[in-house]
Amino acid sequence: MAIHSGWMEKRQFERIDASVKVTYSLVPKSELVNTLSDPAYRESSADHLPELSKKSAVAHAVTRDISIGGMSLVGQEAFPPDTALEIHLYLPNYPTPVTLLAEVVRAQTESNGSMGTTYRAGIKILAINRKDVLRLDKYLLAEKIRLMGGGK
Repeated sequence: MAIHSGWMEKRQFERIDASVKVTYSLVPKSELVNTLSDPAYRESSADHLPELSKKSAVAHAVTRDISIGGMSLVGQEAFPPDTALEIHLYLPNYPTPVTLLAEVVRAQTESNGSMGTTYRAGIKILAINRKDVLRLDKYLLAEKIRLMGGGK
């Protein structure tokens, strides 16, 4: 697994190098507190979540690596530090995205190239629906096996 300087020191879960498409929108911290305290979030299919992000534009990014506890995102727009995000993770071979609430714990400019500026963020997952945890776990396990050469 590639070690990126400054990005590995506080990891609780093993991260898998994976490039997964993501859409995200900013969530006001005040509304986030209400959602996280709602027991239905962990029980439901998170249908009420889109209500939170309707006030915010949807942005696109790609994961650099991912675990059950967080991920690195790379995108064309700067990630505001200390911000909550509603993230939709489009896992391959799954018809619907995994929806989760997360916060930006680190943000930096990745590169200034001919394709424009790209930004990178370290994301910590705050809440994820129980069914989505299983889907994400299954995907990570399959990716780990594939990366180790078992899926050729």
